[in-house]
Amino acid sequence: MRSVSMLIAISFTAAANAQGDPYAFEEREPRTLLEQVIDSNLASVVKIHGASGLATIDPYASGVVVSEQGHILTLDLVMVQRDKTKVVLADGSVHDAELLPPETNLGVRLLKIDPTGLELPLRPLRPADSIPRNGTFVVSIGNCFRLAEFSEKLSATFGVVTATARTNLRYMLRDVDYDGDLILTDAPNNPGQFGGALVTLDGRWIGLNTRVVESRETNTQISAAIPTRDLRAYLARWIDGEVERPMAETESKPVDHGIELFDAGGRRSPPAYVERVRRGSPAAAIGLKPDDLIVRLDRFAIRSCAEFRDVMAKFVPGQKVEVTFKRGTRVQKATIELGEAESK
Repeated sequence: MRSVSMLIAISFTAAANAQGDPYAFEEREPRTLLEQVIDSNLASVVKIHGASGLATIDPYASGVVVSEQGHILTLDLVMVQRDKTKVVLADGSVHDAELLPPETNLGVRLLKIDPTGLELPLRPLRPADSIPRNGTFVVSIGNCFRLAEFSEKLSATFGVVTATARTNLRYMLRDVDYDGDLILTDAPNNPGQFGGALVTLDGRWIGLNTRVVESRETNTQISAAIPTRDLRAYLARWIDGEVERPMAETESKPVDHGIELFDAGGRRSPPAYVERVRRGSPAAAIGLKPDDLIVRLDRFAIRSCAEFRDVMAKFVPGQKVEVTFKRGTRVQKATIELGEAESK
């Protein structure tokens, strides 16, 4: 079936501009329902720039304004790092972003900018409380391929809701950290689009765009969004409750789990098989044994020893983490309480 999605240039232009402005055309008022929906939501989606240093990590994404106090919701991406994350509002103004603690089970992150002295008031979106049915027309708004800089307007893709899918071990969807029902659409989540808003033609904010996910079952790439209904409690806890506590100092401390993996080194990291479990360690307390294969830590799929180490670095001492492991032909789960590694 041919996709109905299309890329829309968000400028609403009609007449040539002879005043030497940076745009080739003057703006006009939105005419169609689609243009009106896009125009009414443009100021609520922001550009986010962060750290990179790796060719495979894009240092740009999108975010959604969720409060008048300066809260910005985006994905919990590698590029989002303390003192290196900037938010660019619709008027082109650039703001340093404070990072609030991530939400382990959702794969999202709240940023906060100082709303004092903004020339334009923030226009927060309110999350919808339901997932629309299949066939509902939607618009995805974000900084596609980093086409927009400063006050340049974002791009939008137009499509329909095609299905919902649960991200569990059966689907084996990669590059998405949310463990729940995803909204699948044919509005492409191009690089830079993730973290942006998925809205319906009646203006409801129904989803936060994920990275393009890959299904190993079908060997296809999928554009998806985390339903905003599942984000309501998280947003309420931080915004309505104003839980403005600083990042815990323990986040930078290494954790102790007591697991030694069978990592032979070399150019390619092997699967995360347990080689040894230290006596009296948190891993011993949950009954992990040599030759167990660790396949998941909380929402993170573990496909190699390297991924195990990278994911463990996201947790803090005292945190409880669900470990999914395979012993023989059986898949089992247990919750480990991480300790604090001793200083060397």
